[in-house]
Order: sequence, then structure tokens, then C-alpha cells
Amino acid sequence: MAKRRLRVLFAGLVVFLGSFLLLYAQANLSVKDIVEKNIQAAGGPEALSEVKNYSFKHGLRTYYMTTSGLMKLTDGKEPVITEVILVEEDKIKRNCFNKITELAGFVKSTYQCLTKLRCGLFTLINFKDQLEFKGLKSFGPKKHYMLTTDIGKLKVEFYLDSDEFTLRRLVFKGFDQSRGKYEVNHDFGPYQEINGIKIPSSWFSSRVGTRGSNYGISDVKINPPLAKDFFSSIEVNIGEVKIAEGTLSGNIIESSFRRNMLQISTNWTDECIKGAGFKSEDKLILQIGDKEIEIDFYESFPPREAIGPGSKFMVPNRRSENYIIYLISPEYKQLLEEIVPLLPIRVKIK
Repeated sequence: MAKRRLRVLFAGLVVFLGSFLLLYAQANLSVKDIVEKNIQAAGGPEALSEVKNYSFKHGLRTYYMTTSGLMKLTDGKEPVITEVILVEEDKIKRNCFNKITELAGFVKSTYQCLTKLRCGLFTLINFKDQLEFKGLKSFGPKKHYMLTTDIGKLKVEFYLDSDEFTLRRLVFKGFDQSRGKYEVNHDFGPYQEINGIKIPSSWFSSRVGTRGSNYGISDVKINPPLAKDFFSSIEVNIGEVKIAEGTLSGNIIESSFRRNMLQISTNWTDECIKGAGFKSEDKLILQIGDKEIEIDFYESFPPREAIGPGSKFMVPNRRSENYIIYLISPEYKQLLEEIVPLLPIRVKIK
């Protein structure tokens, strides 16, 4: 009986020491060791070196990256491109409906970090000389290596799976007087293998206090052919706009019909509306082909009680720079079949 107890105690001691030594070894890896294992988990340096550029899609947005450090995002469904974001080393340019701006602050720093990550095929290869190891941290049932760096005014935290060495979480943290606390998490889904290289199949982005959104990664292309000036051009393709007093001509960007409502996205922006002299609650005549429809114009989205069956109105797009027309009636489902991208459209004051 005593021998049996000794054997049990000895076995327990072996397990304890093994676990202790494993934890000790994990906690004492260097940043260089962790980054090398992270690169190996993605397919190894040789496989990564074969990639010069690549792209993937989420919804209507396409992401293009070069392994030399450039990222370009385009939004729209061919042949229409409504928005382009180009990330260069020291500046980020955005062209949305031909309105060109530069991003700054936390948004700029976030894009700069994501560019380095994606250009490194979701590895830490482009951060290796600026990382600080913070030890093993737990979230969920697993332990993760935590490494940090600073980009602009943001503190960035990387969490790598302690067994697989793949990136599982990315956290951006910052604070300023005008915005207060800024914290955004990116949690990466299961990894998929493309041409011997493993990248996430999705990521879930959430900001503290919000519900968050899931972004699937699809249609991955390795080394797609691109024009020589692709990563310097920020041109969009939204058709043409003609502005006159009381009249606007342009093109339909996209359209959809659901819940007995036809939604028509135009290429008109605030500058177009001001140029035509439209005021809130103006009555307009919408012309599509040989059809004329009377609609209301609002400078902001009308209250819910003003919207119902039979409502027809144009308002600013709350998610972009353009204006959207809503026609709420089942009779307009047939009109959808006649609409194609960049179809001419016109409105005039009644």
C-alpha cells in the first residue's frame, strides 16, 4: 500500500514538474523565438517569400496588399467603385465619391497597424524589431503570448495561441481629451490554408460598448496581376454628375428591393445638393428612363412616423458620402428589373 502511494506521489510529481518546466519554457521565450514560430505557423519564411502581393474580399470591399508594405481598399461592385483608401508609409488617403481626404489620429494609426499585419500575411514579421513580450495571458480556456508595441498614440496588443503560435487577438487602446477612451478588439477566426500559407478565415471587430461585426475573408488571390500604378491611384468610378439650379443629373450606383421598398443609391453628394439649391422638404420629380415619380427631399433622415407605405423620399446615406432614394411600395419591384449600374438618373424641383 505504501509503495502504491509512493508511485502515485511520484507520478504526480513528474506531471507537476513537466507542467512547471513547460510553463517556464513558454514564459521565457524571446520575442525573436515567438515571431519565428509565428512565421513558421503561417507556412514558413520560404512560402511567405513567394508572395509579392495578394487580395481578399469581404462583401463589396476588396483588400489589396503588397509584402513591401502598401495596402489599398476598394469599395463597390464592378464596374462601380465608390471609395478607395490607400495606405502609404506616412499618410493615408481616402477618396469617397471624388471627395479626397487624409485620415488622421487613432484611425490613421489603426490603418497603419493593420497594413503592417496584413502585408505580413497576418504574422508579426513586420513588427519584430519593435515588440515587447509581456508574458503568458489567459482569455477563454487557453493561454496566449502577449506582445505589445506603440503606433502613433495607440498601444497595440497582440495575443498568440501558445500552442499554435497563430495570432488570435489584436487590441488597440488609446485615449484623448476629445474622444475619451478608445479600445477596439479584433478576434481572428479559424485559419485557412491558401497555396501553403495560413491566414484567418474571418475576424470579429468590436469596440467597447458596441455589439461588433464579423468580417469574413473570401476569394483570396495570391500574386494577382495588377496595373503598375495600382498602388498609387485613388480614382473611383461613380459616373458623372451635372449640376444646375433646381436640377441634378447623375447615375445610379446600386439598387435593391426588400420589405416592399426599392432603395436606389445615387452618385450625388452634399456639394451636388447645395449646387442644385435643394432645401429640406422640397418636392422633387425623379426621372428614371421614361418614368417620373414625385419624391420628398430631406436634409436628414425623417422621423419614423413620417415613413410608411407609399413614402417616397431622398436622404443622405448614413454610412457614406452620397444620397439614397427610398420608394416604399410593392409596385416598384418591377422597376428594379430595369435598373443597371450607372443607369442615368435625374431629379428636378417640382
